[in-house]
Amino acid sequence: MTTDKVIAILKELDFKPNVKSFQDRLIMQKLVYLLQLKGVKIGFDYGLYVRGPYSPALTKGIYSHIDDFENLKTAEKLAPNEREAIHELKEIFELKPGWLEVAATYAYFIKEGFGQIEATKKVKKLKPFFSEGMIAVGISVAKEFLFMPSKKIEEEMKKEFSAWENAYIQDRMRE
Repeated sequence: MTTDKVIAILKELDFKPNVKSFQDRLIMQKLVYLLQLKGVKIGFDYGLYVRGPYSPALTKGIYSHIDDFENLKTAEKLAPNEREAIHELKEIFELKPGWLEVAATYAYFIKEGFGQIEATKKVKKLKPFFSEGMIAVGISVAKEFLFMPSKKIEEEMKKEFSAWENAYIQDRMRE
């Protein structure tokens, strides 16, 4: 596990955290977790806590290198595929703590082998302080970021939707 990699990620995101801020630490925890699930090799182990997946080792690393984190000091270089995943995360989540927290928690339950319905129920139970809307958005962005459809499924969806689209166009032309 390397805090240098985390700092490089933050630098790529242009996110300069205030280590004393709970929200900033939450953002760091959740984005590292989600990026690891996306395949970025960072190396932190996570367990489930009230606010979702949490790595005590990452928190220790952050507090051990406060100056480096707050000033984004690192010599670590990211691979092109890592930068791509980081930019995708930023685009989808906009670094909104609530979305990241719900998404990471949902992803944690899916990773642990729960189905989508059970994972959603578990998120709602663990996070009663979030609205139904916030939970729905968080789960939706988690799916968008982590669970892209295969090429085969994409092709099947295109076929199915093209039939619906053609029917719609024909109906509109008759009006």
